[in-house]
Amino acid sequence: MAISPKKSPIVFISADVNDCMTSMYTLNRVVMQLGGLPVSTYFGPQSGEYDWKVVREAIDKCDIYILLVGDSYGIISDSGESFIHREAVYAKSKQKTVIALLKNAELKGLTDTSVQRLKSLHRLMMSGTFKYWSTKEDILLLARQVLRDHLKPQFKVGAKKENIAESQKMQQAITDTLFKMDSYPLKFTGKVFAHGNCHDVELSIDMTWENAFFSIGTMMTSPVTEDRMRSALQAYIEEAYQSQFLDKVPDGHAVGDVKCNEIEFQRLKAYLKGAGVIENVASEQSGLRNYWQLTSSGELRLQQLLVAN
Repeated sequence: MAISPKKSPIVFISADVNDCMTSMYTLNRVVMQLGGLPVSTYFGPQSGEYDWKVVREAIDKCDIYILLVGDSYGIISDSGESFIHREAVYAKSKQKTVIALLKNAELKGLTDTSVQRLKSLHRLMMSGTFKYWSTKEDILLLARQVLRDHLKPQFKVGAKKENIAESQKMQQAITDTLFKMDSYPLKFTGKVFAHGNCHDVELSIDMTWENAFFSIGTMMTSPVTEDRMRSALQAYIEEAYQSQFLDKVPDGHAVGDVKCNEIEFQRLKAYLKGAGVIENVASEQSGLRNYWQLTSSGELRLQQLLVAN
């Protein structure tokens, strides 16, 4: 379903306030960071009467509907189903863009009836876009992952179509140019073992852009840290270029602890970002870890490489 051209797309978040209060804040923050306007009722028994008419009208107006499910089925309505279950069914009936974030619930303290109801809600939402979560950090990453393609186009609202098309054409030209380069030099260090001795070896390796991207891109369909990106690249080099390390040491028989030069790794990451195939999707509040993921263009490029190989 196409999102209407509004300044800020409306994102209705349905959740049991007694079950997901802190997680709702995290989800609201992600929506706002991506340019959306989050709307929630925050209904609980202590809130007073549940106004189904008002809730329906809010869902009718929203561009995206998100169901956030925690450890329980939710507060039960007079009809015998939970309020969040009723809202989810209504959103689906109105053919809204529906996204479900379902918790890996431990089911502790739930009756058999509650467990069955919770499972039925999960089954309902598994017929569309859904992700399982366990921690608030999961919500931070997964919400960015599933919402980025729905909300990011809104940043371009108001721009002329011809300007957007020209910008996309230029971006594709940059990507194609980089991937057509014969090689990209990267420096690595590794330990080569020979006759019980360990030798530190530095090696400059000319990788093709496709190999550099492919070695880390296969793990980036979901958000990953820079450390994991670097580890994947290093593991690839250790396996694919083992002979070049061994050639540096007479009678060398094993290679280990391969490390990529930090400055050159950051430059590689910057080039891949400039090519439009990866993007920074999240950062911890402490700033110690950044999370990266393939863009839509990156996913397409990866699929092309997988088919070619």
